[in-house]
Amino acid sequence: MRVITLIALLLVLFMGVTYGVFIATGEEPVDMNGEVIGVCYPDSQNCTNHTESVLVQGTMTDNNQTMNISVKISEETVIMEKSAGQMYNSTFEHIQPGQNVEIRFTGPFLQSYPPQTTASQIIILK
Repeated sequence: MRVITLIALLLVLFMGVTYGVFIATGEEPVDMNGEVIGVCYPDSQNCTNHTESVLVQGTMTDNNQTMNISVKISEETVIMEKSAGQMYNSTFEHIQPGQNVEIRFTGPFLQSYPPQTTASQIIILK
């Protein structure tokens, strides 16, 4: 009986370690896959437009709904380029219309047309 209990305990421990390693090394899924259709630069002459943003047309991964979203770029937004499976740091200046991107959102969606939110991460696909 002790051998069966020990084997069961080791099996549960093994499954827990395997699950923990999988979660720790697995990538967080993206919120949207899409194409950049517009880039908005800050305007130093206009005090109402002081943030960088991109307009993205794409598919939300949680419900496969295609839509346009205005995505604000904050100081905390991480911008990366992905090429041949390698990830590189990038900047807002490298985002151009026509590029495919993967986006992770942070914060609420503003109910406007198009909906507006802030990106925690943008990955430019090369």
